Amino acid sequence: MPVLIQIRSPLAPSPSQLRLGKGQTLIGRDPGCGVCLDDQGVSRDHGAFSYYIGVLMVEDHNSTNGIFVNGLKVKRQVLYTGDRVKVGPVEIYIQKGSAPSGADVGSAASAPQMPK
Repeated sequence: MPVLIQIRSPLAPSPSQLRLGKGQTLIGRDPGCGVCLDDQGVSRDHGAFSYYIGVLMVEDHNSTNGIFVNGLKVKRQVLYTGDRVKVGPVEIYIQKGSAPSGADVGSAASAPQMPK
């Protein structure tokens, strides 16, 4: 399954789409990053997306401003379709992410529900 993300930057007139291949894709201000975000709120080596055996993850590389997934600051997180990743002022929408599975330990989809 190909991974598809949409990048929405306050500096860009319209969102852009990007396909992520297998392996690691660096996120940062450095021109060598696979997801290059030209904004001072983004570190040169901010973090990375990793895609292996059907699982998409994002990882923070000890950046100054951190990485947020659905509003929560994370160090490393599995990403699913519909998740929103915030890197500085840039929002990245996961259009096709990890496929939900009953074997995903720790995901919101497999977590026991609290009684009401």
